[in-house]
Amino acid sequence: MRAVAQALLLVALTPNAFAEAPGTLITVVTPAWSATTGELRRWERDGKAWRAVGVPVPVVVGKSGLRPTQDKREGDGASPAGRFALGDATGYEPAPAGTQLPYRVATAALRCVDDPAARDYNRLAEAPASGAPPWHSDEKMRRDDDLYRYTIFVRHNDARRPGLGSCIFLHAWRGPGSTTVGCTAMALEALRALLAWVEPSTVLVQLPRAEYRRRQRAWDLPPLVQRK
Repeated sequence: MRAVAQALLLVALTPNAFAEAPGTLITVVTPAWSATTGELRRWERDGKAWRAVGVPVPVVVGKSGLRPTQDKREGDGASPAGRFALGDATGYEPAPAGTQLPYRVATAALRCVDDPAARDYNRLAEAPASGAPPWHSDEKMRRDDDLYRYTIFVRHNDARRPGLGSCIFLHAWRGPGSTTVGCTAMALEALRALLAWVEPSTVLVQLPRAEYRRRQRAWDLPPLVQRK
């Protein structure tokens, strides 16, 4: 029964299909499921091994820590744990040099819809110039602060199942002592460097340390750096 449970969890933490092994990888590792801080690292394939790119980047995650994708719910304050493809990027100005992801400038009308009953749930959409939008809840993609100066969409809940979580991004943080409501955030300069490096086939793996160790071989992940 334990093996069956572990197999089911493995499926649940793998919401997207990856036909080929990725050539670039982002790992986000936290100390535990309930932790709200962690470390992001970039990796490039070097033969059969992974080669680290740049320096480790401190990040913060949801105020409720990480949560397996099958347990993730709208508004729970947790960041999803698992293996994810990346979607479009947005920003307040034209794309930085080197950007490879599809990119759109965030206008005052651009929203990410987090209303589970809406047709555009877990999608970017333009609010109408007049009248109420066809949804009841959303996030402004052009804020009055720098948190969404750049965003990279994390393809959690790709099937857009109502209530299983939406609008998950990599974005800028308020500071190292902050938390998010489900996204993963970092210093703005680190985010800018990440945006200039990622490509459409880059995979994000986000897990607590112990869970990462359990999946390291099955998911062909780089070795964890030992902490003193």
